[in-house]
Amino acid sequence: MTAALVAFASPVFAGSSVSTWDCKYSRFYGTSHCRLSWTDVPDPVRDPQQEREDAIAREQQDAKWEAFCKPTFHADQYGIKRASYAQRGCEFGRSE
Repeated sequence: MTAALVAFASPVFAGSSVSTWDCKYSRFYGTSHCRLSWTDVPDPVRDPQQEREDAIAREQQDAKWEAFCKPTFHADQYGIKRASYAQRGCEFGRSE
């Protein structure tokens, strides 16, 4: 039972196959209708140009947020860094 849980809880990697074993059981007829199915998990299709464009867009969004919120950091009495913002709502991701 434990081995089965470990086998089913393991992550699925791209470029691999996943098997599923299923049987129906009846107390009158025993085990019947067993089925084994295999599923191939393909490698993800990557587009380097799109990844570069996404990275540029993220950098622009971060720069826009920093220009609007102007975060400043200071350590409190326990040594934990706390942030202060020039505008309200910036701690929730507001950027305009």
